[in-house]
Amino acid sequence: MRVLLFTLYAPMASFGDIAVGERRASWSRPARSAVLGLVAGAMGVDRGDEETHRQLEESLHFGVRTETPGLAMEDYHTVQAARARKGQSFGTRREELLLGNLSTVLSSREWRVDSFFTVALWNRDGAGVDLGDMADALNRPTFVPYVGRKSAPLGLPLNPSVVDADTFLAAFDVRSPTSAEREVLDSVGYDQTAPRLIASDVGVPGIPNDFRVERRRDAVASRARWQFHDRGEAVFAWGGESR
Repeated sequence: MRVLLFTLYAPMASFGDIAVGERRASWSRPARSAVLGLVAGAMGVDRGDEETHRQLEESLHFGVRTETPGLAMEDYHTVQAARARKGQSFGTRREELLLGNLSTVLSSREWRVDSFFTVALWNRDGAGVDLGDMADALNRPTFVPYVGRKSAPLGLPLNPSVVDADTFLAAFDVRSPTSAEREVLDSVGYDQTAPRLIASDVGVPGIPNDFRVERRRDAVASRARWQFHDRGEAVFAWGGESR
């Protein structure tokens, strides 16, 4: 099988959980929908292109290895915005504010600081997504990639590569960090000998029998309407000296 691997690191990142009221929580690792959205943006796919987003959702398997989960942080936001007007959009923030009739939104937002992940994507049976083209797009993204929020830019290049391996777990073993990645990992106390947390779609070949299943609402139903389905995710420890 062919597997696309890439690095996902940011000094500050957010992996959105379900937003309830004024609290904007974050998972400790990337969501499937966030990763596919980042890839689609790199390929130049507009958020309103429902068909292409549907094809990506139905064609690709997803896995992620946590190299280091980072630290949790929370901040408090006070945001002013003009009240929504049906059918009206604004070219600039200034244009929006000049209309007056502002409302204030207060929220608490969770972040992950210095979290570092390796992401794996590969084709489902019968699917034919060109992983090489996808890697090229991640090297030269059309839309600027960010990690969860626009104020969370990447801290390292995505560094995509396509490898051949028997399973996606074996593909992780093929990949070695670059010197820049190693420098960041060393600075955040990375322990190469410790098992690392891996999460993947349920039912993919190669995962051990002792995984647990977590429920996440991160399977894309409609990118344009920001709607998602529940998904089961297999979570297990792998690698290090215990393997």
